[in-house]
Formats: sequence, structure tokens, C-alpha cells
Amino acid sequence: MRHISRIAAFIAAIVLTLAGAGLWAREYPSDDSGRDRVGIDIDEIRERGFIEIGVYEDFPPYSWRDEKGTLIGVDVDLAKLIAQDLGVELRLVDLPADEDVDKDLRNYIWRGHYMGRRIVNVLMRVPYNRELDHRNELAALTGRYAQERLSIAYRVSAFPDEPPFPGSFRIHPVGVEDHRLADFYLTGLPGVLPNITRRRSLDELFALLRNGEVVAVMGLRAQLEHHVGSDPDLAVESGPLPGLGIGTWPIGIATAFYTARMLGYEVDDILTAAVADGRVQAIYEAHGLTWEPPGR
Repeated sequence: MRHISRIAAFIAAIVLTLAGAGLWAREYPSDDSGRDRVGIDIDEIRERGFIEIGVYEDFPPYSWRDEKGTLIGVDVDLAKLIAQDLGVELRLVDLPADEDVDKDLRNYIWRGHYMGRRIVNVLMRVPYNRELDHRNELAALTGRYAQERLSIAYRVSAFPDEPPFPGSFRIHPVGVEDHRLADFYLTGLPGVLPNITRRRSLDELFALLRNGEVVAVMGLRAQLEHHVGSDPDLAVESGPLPGLGIGTWPIGIATAFYTARMLGYEVDDILTAAVADGRVQAIYEAHGLTWEPPGR
């Protein structure tokens, strides 16, 4: 999966710049052209009776397909909430992640129809930052609904007195996904490099964690919690990460800036209300995840 590498690229760009249920949901394939969908705002969406919302494919616990091929996850449930509050049918589209967020915004929000890509009305789980927002003037980044955070999953039996912190990995072996944010961060810490084990997926890393080849895995908190599940010997620590300029960031949605501005406002209002009244937190908790309110 390229989702975390995209987040790493997003954060690297920031550091360089700063020098620091109601309605029936259908699913649609991602290879259908979006020519007839570009420029559709909220009135047209209500008139036609459905909204197309994009989620990332193969990205648990946010959006992935179960054994029956049905899309499930936090962002799928949030998409249902949006459609229900708008009073329209939901049509879900799971989309492959490109190399960075900027390309996803171009492909899925405002320009992809020129290349035969699938344009959606709303794209879920877009990391928010002013620099990213200003750099993509044809996409409106709104509707912040949660905070993403880099964290550490660990074996409780290996740390009976207190949870590990980044300096612990000068002594203890730790696993990271290759070329992801956690990899870049830990590689830059003095004395940690010899104890880093890299794999291509969290599935592989958690297999190593459970058989004792590593005592911790570093990654995004929600993904770590998803893999930890109810295992009594595994826990997740979200303490300070010294030396990392940006280890947490808000997550929201994207719409087309000029042609779907009112839609962006409406969805922003819906998600803001759902954050305030606890519905977003309830969705996270129903998936066994910790929810943190979005920062600004």
C-alpha cells in the first residue's frame, strides 16, 4: 500500500516548506470516466438524488472490502453519514492511492476526467495543512473530522513497567513499513538504525511482533489499533516523538473549489456537527479505535 508513503511525502513537503442508517449505498468501480460529474454542486446532487464519495481502496481500518467484497470501515460509515444528512443515495467508489495527496486531488476531484480517471464529488481522508490547501487551489479542503497520529504498538510483556518511547529502540528491535514515515523518523534517530526491521506491510510486521522477532511496531495509531485488536499482550502508545516536527495532523475531505463550493460548505457543516454531537467518535469506537478531535 502507498497510503503511508503518501502521508510521509505530504509531511516532508510541509517540513521543507516550513523548514519544520438510513440510505442504500451502492459501490461503483474506479475505472469509469467522470466527465459528466465534474462541476456538480449540491443542488444538482439533490436533484439527481445521489452523491458519489471516494474512499481509498485496501486501507483498513478506514476503507477496505470484507470477504464478501463489501466496502467497510470508518470512512465508509462517515460517507453514509454524509449522504444521510444530505438526504441522497450514497454511491461509494474505492480509489487507488497515487504517489502523493496532490496527485489524488488532481485525479479524483478536478482534473482526472481528462485522463479517463474517476471524478468523485467528495474524497475522504485528506490530510489538512495550509500549504497543501494553498498548493491545490482547485480543491477545497474542509470537513476536518479526526486527528491522525504516529504511534507505537508494543508487546506489554516486553515493557512491563512503562511503554516504550523512540529512544527504547537503541536497545530493542522495532518494526516499520519500508519507506514510510516511521521508517524515515526512526532511521534519523541516533543509535536506532541497527535495530530497525523493515517489511512491506503491517500484516508482516505484526506477525513478527507476535512471534517475538520485534517488540514494537511504529505506524499510524488507528492502523496499529486495528491490528492489535483484543490481544491482551499488545497495546498502543501515543506519547511524544522527540525530533519529529509533525507527528500528528488533521484529516478531512476534499471537494472541487470553484464548481462545488456549496457542497463543500454543506459537507463541512455535516461533519462539524457530527464531531460536536459525538457521532464521529461513536463510529471510530464501533471499529475499536481511538478518536481524537481534529486540530487546526
